[in-house]
Amino acid sequence: MSVDPAKKTPKFNLRSIFMNILITVFIIMSYIYISEVFGSISTPYIGINEFSIAFGLLLLIFTFFSKIAGPIQAFIAGFLGELLYQFVFYNNIYLDWCLVVAIYGLIAGLYKYKPLKYQKGMAVYYTFLLMVINSFIVMFLIIVFQLLFYSSPLELETIFINFGFKFFMQTLISTIFSIPILLIIYDKILASKERHLYYVLLTHHPVEASDHTFYFQFGRTKIYVCSRCSGMIIGIVISVFFTHLTELIFNTQFSAEIALLIIILFPIPGMIDWGTQKLLFRKSTTESRLLTGFIIGVALHFMSFTKPYYFLTLIIVTIYFVILFLLIFFGQKKQFRELKKELNPLSPEDLDNDQDK
Repeated sequence: MSVDPAKKTPKFNLRSIFMNILITVFIIMSYIYISEVFGSISTPYIGINEFSIAFGLLLLIFTFFSKIAGPIQAFIAGFLGELLYQFVFYNNIYLDWCLVVAIYGLIAGLYKYKPLKYQKGMAVYYTFLLMVINSFIVMFLIIVFQLLFYSSPLELETIFINFGFKFFMQTLISTIFSIPILLIIYDKILASKERHLYYVLLTHHPVEASDHTFYFQFGRTKIYVCSRCSGMIIGIVISVFFTHLTELIFNTQFSAEIALLIIILFPIPGMIDWGTQKLLFRKSTTESRLLTGFIIGVALHFMSFTKPYYFLTLIIVTIYFVILFLLIFFGQKKQFRELKKELNPLSPEDLDNDQDK
């Protein structure tokens, strides 16, 4: 079902900040996971002197995300993604390559994607031109860094061919022609017309209660989801990433005791937020639903680390479900009483008093 709940769309000051942080974290996660399989952007230049198609795949995905996200997010994500990868998989940290990736993302994101932009031919041309300029700038930046920071016996010609020109050829093959085409396809599919996709299966609420929802926008297409559930899914995904990263860095798993403490404490704010709303004491906000859902998602992920305390974990989960059902029961009773008051504003006692008068 496609609807337009624009008038009921939740609007809050923190949405832009939240989405920018989420996009940046998503790009970092994508960078790490793809690099873990194929190697990072710096891999062909640090100890490996060979042409890499896998490198081109990562560069293509990172460039596309940079165009969608914008220069600041691309700069931060590129720097932190490369830094985290090096911290895990290299013996040394090469900050020059962190800057190379960050600056490449920054320049790529300068001509940021906007809906309907790529229905004009000049936008495609400007994107192509920027990709060529970006490749040349970063190519010479790599050469300068090699000359400044590495006491290499290699001649300038060798450095130019093995580092600078190789990077330019990789961008030529993987991004310069491909990125404009991908942006045209993206814009054609998701921005050709404005759409509000509101499905009860995803939102758990009718359109009248769309203030309980949160939307993700792709082009001019908005997909609405339940605020608390989307926060929960984001919490699970991000906690999976950071626990995986922590295990790689420290070569150890999280303590079962710490995980048990997390699954005891983290659901409490969500229970309070949802319970006080269900009992009609207050109304939850989109921010509180996202935040408490995120925290619950983290707790759900950490259940996988409590195997030594399996039965205790089962008891804790059971207790929370009992509390949940009690809140539902008492909340429904209170809602029913409030509804009766609305339908019958005068109680039997009030009617008797009126008759006596």
